[in-house]
This record gives sequence, C-alpha cells and structure tokens, in this order.
Amino acid sequence: MNGIKDDLTTLQSQNPTYELWITGHSLGGAMASLAASYISYNKIFAANKIKLVTFGQPRTGDKAFAASVEKDVPYTFRITHAHDMVPHLPSENVQGYYHHKTEAFYNKGMGTGAHYYVCYDMGESTFCSDGNLLDTSIKDHLHYFEQDLSEYGIKGCK
Repeated sequence: MNGIKDDLTTLQSQNPTYELWITGHSLGGAMASLAASYISYNKIFAANKIKLVTFGQPRTGDKAFAASVEKDVPYTFRITHAHDMVPHLPSENVQGYYHHKTEAFYNKGMGTGAHYYVCYDMGESTFCSDGNLLDTSIKDHLHYFEQDLSEYGIKGCK
C-alpha cells in the first residue's frame, strides 16, 4: 500500500485544506470502509478530513471492527435503499458480523427530496434497513438515487 500511502501523503501536504472522500457501492463499500479505517488509524490523512460514504455496503467486520471505524473515522454514512439485500449479508446473528454506524435509510424512492431516516446511535437498527429483513430485493441493490448502477457504470458514470 506504499504507493497509495505516499500519494495521499503528498496530496495532503500540497493541499492541506482538502478533504478525502472515500466511497463505494456493495463490495466497493466494504473496501472503502476498510481503506478509510486504515488511512485514519495509520495517520496517513487526518481523521477529521476523511469522509466515508458507502452505498449498499455489506457487513464488513464484527462489533470490534465497527467500533474501530466509528472511532477512527468520525464522518461515516452507510446509505441503504429500501429492500436492498446486500446490507443484510453476511448474517449478523450467525456469523457475528456487524455494521458500523451511521445509516441513512431510504425506505421508498431515492429521488430529489425523498424522505430518509438516519440511525445515528447504532450499526444495526430496526428503524432503518434492519426493519426489512424478510423483504429484500436485488433490484433495490442495483438502483440508487434513481440510477441503474450497471448502466450508469457502463456509460462512464454519466
């Protein structure tokens, strides 16, 4: 990881007021969570300048990992869409996986002005996506903010 570490160190010294936004969808969200935690923990970038925002992120670690992300990366949002099945994987109860907080949950559409709930105080909440455990869908995982993510990526994110 020295290549990225060196690049981030250089960029931060050249642009001390810049923030580092780390994002990802699905497995990319899990990787973003790991990267943000690593970068902050190893003081490659100042923790207060790291912004982590994921979409449809699966559970990435256990409660200890979730607590470390919350400690190391103060600005963290996991955005979930209605019946997206991936945030419920792997299983919390059987395998000990647990989400870090904070979840922004869109229970219906995700268009401009759409209503959403924010669950600040815990990584798992029935007031957010954990309230839909029995009614999940791959369609909601592949559609965020009114975009078919497969098509969006194929078209160069346009």
